[in-house]
Amino acid sequence: MQCLAGAIAGVLSHLLYFIRGYHDTQAFGILLTHITSFVTLALYSGPWAASLIFSSYLASLFASIGLYRLCLHPLRRFPGPLAAKLTKFYGPYTARNGQMHIEQNKLFRKYGDIVRTAPNELMILSSAAIPPIHASKSGCRKRNAGVYNVVHYKGEYNLDSILDREEHRWRRQVWEKAMTTKSLAAYEISTREVCNTWLRKIESAGGRPINTSLFSLLITFDHMGKIGYSHDFCTIEAGKENRMLDLLEVMFGQLGQLGELTWPIALMKSLGVGGDAAEFDKLTCQMADRRLEAQENGDREFGDIFEHLIRDFQSEKPTAFFNKDILYSDAAVILVGATDTIAVVLSYAFSHLAKYQEHQRRLHEEVSAVFGKTIPGEFTHADLANLEFLEAVINETMRLDNPVCNNAGRTTPPEGIMVDGVWVPGGVSVRVPGYGLQRSDKAFVRPDDFIPERWTTRPEYILDRSAFFPFLTGPNNCVGKRVAMMVLRLVLSYTVQRYRFRFAPGEDGTAIYKEAKNNLILKAGPLNVVFEKRD
Repeated sequence: MQCLAGAIAGVLSHLLYFIRGYHDTQAFGILLTHITSFVTLALYSGPWAASLIFSSYLASLFASIGLYRLCLHPLRRFPGPLAAKLTKFYGPYTARNGQMHIEQNKLFRKYGDIVRTAPNELMILSSAAIPPIHASKSGCRKRNAGVYNVVHYKGEYNLDSILDREEHRWRRQVWEKAMTTKSLAAYEISTREVCNTWLRKIESAGGRPINTSLFSLLITFDHMGKIGYSHDFCTIEAGKENRMLDLLEVMFGQLGQLGELTWPIALMKSLGVGGDAAEFDKLTCQMADRRLEAQENGDREFGDIFEHLIRDFQSEKPTAFFNKDILYSDAAVILVGATDTIAVVLSYAFSHLAKYQEHQRRLHEEVSAVFGKTIPGEFTHADLANLEFLEAVINETMRLDNPVCNNAGRTTPPEGIMVDGVWVPGGVSVRVPGYGLQRSDKAFVRPDDFIPERWTTRPEYILDRSAFFPFLTGPNNCVGKRVAMMVLRLVLSYTVQRYRFRFAPGEDGTAIYKEAKNNLILKAGPLNVVFEKRD
């Protein structure tokens, strides 16, 4: 009788609670409730009886969940792996080798353009899904769509993870002041300094192989230190990652390994475990405090990104930065948002240019024509911004090797959305994977080949231009797009103008793909390149 009561309780728990809404952020409370219930049962009925009752409860709970997800769930008719329909643990399974984006592409080939990848999630391989999911007028929202719910600092969400669209709009306004033409002109000076440090590092190598994937990361990290905080991390000169970069890799690696299974993250936050994340937060806060103190001393104008955030924080009527925890939260975005993403594109651009020497020669000719045009002995971003082939190389690299392979999910509005004539129910997490769509043969001819000319003289190689969205679209598009393009244009132009480069002996260019890791943001595998100074 007691076991029957336990079984009934399991079914009722599912029907009255678990079936209703998103509960990942309540993981600690759910765990504590179950532990307390078991201990109470054990005290009253004894450990053996409590174990039997609780086993009956769990068995019926999971049986009810499984039956619902397979037979009654609104997504029951959408195709996908059986395991994905039953449990979100299918996510960690697809992420087991660090290449979740590759595994997801296999699912599209097997099941079609709309695949159920979790009990309440769909991945959609169609550009037609972009507007209803991401456009300004879309009813889809970040809340309860996955990783955004658990990415915060003491309850304050950063620019990328803000769940409320109105709050995001006001925060975005502050950030956009840091991305004006005038601001970028100030950042460009620092970008050139980083480029020259990189060139000196190549020269000091004396023709020895250089891991360009590593240095792409160091270049972008040092660059964001300079334009973000007026601080030089000096990782290019050191030739290795510092502690903050190590922590970034570990933290994003954990998220990647979980396959965006978020309740373990919420549970760890509640329990106060996860030393790497805590250490990164501490280092970020220390950097923000030092920068804030320097600003308050008022000894000079910094002209960096953080200055704009501080101004709003210190104003009488802040637009978005109402407390220091919000400032700390966005302090991390400066390093996270524009380090790994730009580094990925730069890494693969070096790979493609080293592999295809004819593209490298053509790019050298194009950029050399504007070298010193405005500033003697230097490039300017304004001169590079209009170069057709440089833009084509960058676009083609971003198409093939999208830094954010999966794109984060959005929750559909109660009325659902229509995509290609298919109705997607409300309350469902949906996403359009950038990697899959930008390598789709429905959008691009020879989608897996590096063909910069598709953006110039071979437009027929682009079947669906709207499928190219490396910086996302809508109100949550990348606020740092102009900074990213400036870094890519200047670093590639300075390097190609000064040096020829090719694969190092024994390097075949495969490890950069085979050893890549999808840690929410793609991390390129190693690539050893030899540089030779031009005459």
